Amino acid sequence: MASITLPPSNAKYAFSILENVFKQGLPDTDADTFEYAKENFGLIQREYPSDATLEDAATKTQWQRFEHYIRDLNAHAEEGVEYKVLYLGRHGQGFHNVAESRYGTKLWDDYWAKQEGDEYAHWADAHLTPIGEQQALDVNAFWTTALSQQKVPAPETYYTSPFYRCLQTSWLSFHSLSLPEDKSFKPIVKELLRETNGVHTCDRRGPSSIIRKDFPTYILEQGLPETDVSWTPAHRETPAEHVLREHVCLEQIWEEQSNGRVFLSLTAHSGTIAALLGAVGHRRFALPTGGVIPVAVKGQKLM
Repeated sequence: MASITLPPSNAKYAFSILENVFKQGLPDTDADTFEYAKENFGLIQREYPSDATLEDAATKTQWQRFEHYIRDLNAHAEEGVEYKVLYLGRHGQGFHNVAESRYGTKLWDDYWAKQEGDEYAHWADAHLTPIGEQQALDVNAFWTTALSQQKVPAPETYYTSPFYRCLQTSWLSFHSLSLPEDKSFKPIVKELLRETNGVHTCDRRGPSSIIRKDFPTYILEQGLPETDVSWTPAHRETPAEHVLREHVCLEQIWEEQSNGRVFLSLTAHSGTIAALLGAVGHRRFALPTGGVIPVAVKGQKLM
């Protein structure tokens, strides 16, 4: 990850992860072979200090005890500290992913990523391939079981990148789930969750009017312009710049969700998730298309 000092000097919050919670945070967990759906989402089997205050704790699932633990941490946190659990999901396979595999990363970065498409596909603001759609449906199947059997807490708020492949992924992953009424699927489209910005046409956002037309139940954050005014063909955002952007994104989320909502879903991109992990001090953990990683984060207000 980028070598930068966090939090930045103008930060409103400092972020850190809770240690010894998820297997994905352990140094010996191999991201290339780890299968979250077969590993209880990575939650480590352990006792929590709060078990003593949970009624019938011995009969609860590991996730029910973990939820009680996180909410207990918040109930007893010092002023300005709030804990949240982020479910970070990468979009399913897009047509740009297929093109990069076809041409190789060097040729992709040097030439093809700057084009609108090729003879096989269009990839500006790339859509999901049929494989990508199935990957998102696989996430839906995981959540169906996780909610009903392991009692994984449903997201209380949903965020998504404004790119079409993430809008599709979040819809296929969540909209058909049987959710509590107070945790219904009403995703917020957040500009700062976009992929690494610049140069690559697959990372240029389409018109916001298309989002409103194709995803009418999605909530566009205030001020999202019709066209992508921040994308430029001349500069590709650096890893350090991206980490700082996602630090700001997390600050906004902590302020927007200072209403007691703890479990949040963020549907985004490989570069964005890497930057989010970097912003909270998590080890590098690359996700495949359609992959998901949970992270328990402490946010401490600085100003």
